[in-house]
Amino acid sequence: MPTGRIEKLVHLTLQSAASADCSPALKGYGYIAADGERIYFEPKAVKLYLFDDLQPGQEVEFERDPKYAIAKSVEVKGEMVHPPDPVLGGQVE
Repeated sequence: MPTGRIEKLVHLTLQSAASADCSPALKGYGYIAADGERIYFEPKAVKLYLFDDLQPGQEVEFERDPKYAIAKSVEVKGEMVHPPDPVLGGQVE
């Protein structure tokens, strides 16, 4: 798998007026710098950790879509500066 560094993370908080609960849903996206290219990724592509746990400058491995500059999966390579507990199975309870 190719490697790169997280270049930018954008966190968006969206709240639906039609939702029964008032808790906002976290949304966002990020970019990976790899071989002079910017690779886009969404929070659902992050494996083992949550999107919120990522930090700019972190080294990651990713699986790139063959047609577009989009990462289908993103995994942290090496150790995190302040590692959170891994999320097993990619699900948050």
